[in-house]
Amino acid sequence: MTEHQRLFLVQARTNFTVFGLFRKDSKLPRCHTLHYLQMATEMLGKALAWRHGPPKKQTHRAFVPFLRSLAANRQAQKQLGYQGQNNSWKQFIRKSVPLAERVENLAPALCKDGPNPEYPWPNAEPETAPAEHTFEIWQELQETAEGRQFLSLLGGLFAVAEAFL
Repeated sequence: MTEHQRLFLVQARTNFTVFGLFRKDSKLPRCHTLHYLQMATEMLGKALAWRHGPPKKQTHRAFVPFLRSLAANRQAQKQLGYQGQNNSWKQFIRKSVPLAERVENLAPALCKDGPNPEYPWPNAEPETAPAEHTFEIWQELQETAEGRQFLSLLGGLFAVAEAFL
C-alpha cells in the first residue's frame, strides 16, 4: 500500500467509525449517518484508485469501481471468507453494486437536484432539509437482508483493507 492509499484508508476508517456511532443513536437525523457512510465508501474507493498515483480524473464515483474490482480480487475474496467460492463471491459483489451506487449517489454532486444528506433541495428553491427527510436507503440498509449484508461487507472490507489494497 502506498502512503497516499494509507491516507485515504485512515480517513475512510474514521468516517466509517463515525457512521457506526451515529447508526446506534436513533435520536440523530439519519442524514448525518448517511453522510458519513457515503464519505467512508468514497474514501475507501479512492484508496484503491491511488494505487498507481493520482487518478486521471477526480470524482465522487470511486466506490462502485472499487467494489466491481473486488470480484476478481482473490486476496479480498480469501480475507472475507470466500476462498474457493468464486461464483458465490462474484454474485455477492454483483448483488451489492446497486446499493453501492445508491450510497455513492448520496454525494451532493451526484444526486442531481434530489435528496442528499448535506444540503436542502431543490437547489434553486429549497423545500426540504435533509434532517427532516426520511431516506428510503436508510430503511433498506437497516431492514432488508441485502442492506444488512452490504453493511456487513463494508465492515469486513474496512477490517482487512491493507491485505488487498
